Amino acid sequence: MSTRDATRAQLYEDRRKDERLPTSLTVEIRRQRRDREAYDGEVLDLSRGGLGLRLDRRAELQVRWACQASSSKELDVLVQLPGEAGSMPVEARCRVVWSRDAGDDRSCMGLEVIEFLGTGQETLEAFLAANLK
Repeated sequence: MSTRDATRAQLYEDRRKDERLPTSLTVEIRRQRRDREAYDGEVLDLSRGGLGLRLDRRAELQVRWACQASSSKELDVLVQLPGEAGSMPVEARCRVVWSRDAGDDRSCMGLEVIEFLGTGQETLEAFLAANLK
């Protein structure tokens, strides 16, 4: 990562409102909830306001294309939490805030939560409260 990229990443980190929980969870990304085509990735960290993802390069390009093709520029994500919290997956509508190369033919993306779907917010808040200490 160049010095400029490192500085930009640090500035973004400083703007975050919510504490992030490092994770290694599976995420499913769709342009809209009812779309058949989904892209899988790994959640690297999450908070009430967003999540950091790692995707293979092909999936990242498809997600970016799907987002640009959508008039709303929004994506729907579904995260399956571990343990008792996992009985109800967290579903949310998000927008891509940043994207960068992570090496090894993979990319990282930052998503901001625009709105939670169903009981997603309550489920996530309970999970974070139990795991952020």
